[in-house]
Amino acid sequence: MYKNDPRLITARFASTCPETGRAISKGDEIAYYPRTKSAYHSTSKAADEVRGMQFADSFGMADANW
Repeated sequence: MYKNDPRLITARFASTCPETGRAISKGDEIAYYPRTKSAYHSTSKAADEVRGMQFADSFGMADANW
């Protein structure tokens, strides 16, 4: 994992998901993309992609660092 890799974190601020338009409350699990400083709701497609990357990385799968 590198500094600018997307990751799942706990929201520190209330905001709105740019993909789904759903509200993000402080304390919710979000997918955070540091390069664009974007926070995505846990039900978004972006969050699913982050979960998939973390799963692949944890099991040493071939496509882990795509």
